[in-house]
Amino acid sequence: PWNLYDVIAEFLDAQRIPTGPLLLRDWDLAPSLLRNAGYKTGIIREILATYPSLPFILIGDSAQEDSEIYADIVAAHPQRILAVYIRNVRQHPEDSPAMRTLAERIVGAGSTLVLADDTLAAARHAAAHGWIRKETLDDVKGEKREDEGDGSKAPAPGVETSAPTPTVVVDPEVTAGELE
Repeated sequence: PWNLYDVIAEFLDAQRIPTGPLLLRDWDLAPSLLRNAGYKTGIIREILATYPSLPFILIGDSAQEDSEIYADIVAAHPQRILAVYIRNVRQHPEDSPAMRTLAERIVGAGSTLVLADDTLAAARHAAAHGWIRKETLDDVKGEKREDEGDGSKAPAPGVETSAPTPTVVVDPEVTAGELE
């Protein structure tokens, strides 16, 4: 939201993130705006049109429509989307028929799907492909340790804790038959 522009700009500067477009919108807490897939699809298409020669990586989570939106974007822009990183926030999504279908759609369009429990797995994949510098992995590991703490915190009431699910990487070299 625009009312957070100054805070976001300062954060980006403090993290030494290169200057680039920052696309924000006016936002309130109305449920219709919180789940507006049309807006997300439209803004991604606008960014792709603005930078037609650049490849992209799409990052989202498994809680909302990110996966489906991104599969549509990959299909509409083959070879432009290097990878789709989906942070898993559900238990055992790799067993889901919907996730298998999603993986087939993304791979069929020539991209890669990475389904992971944490940012570090996605960062490792990106570093292995040269999309981020390998030196940044130490920073990501440090941030992960800070987020997780020392393990002494009690779990939040009503929140189930479970063992991490496996990181799933599906790339174009995998045929649809191998996903079964």
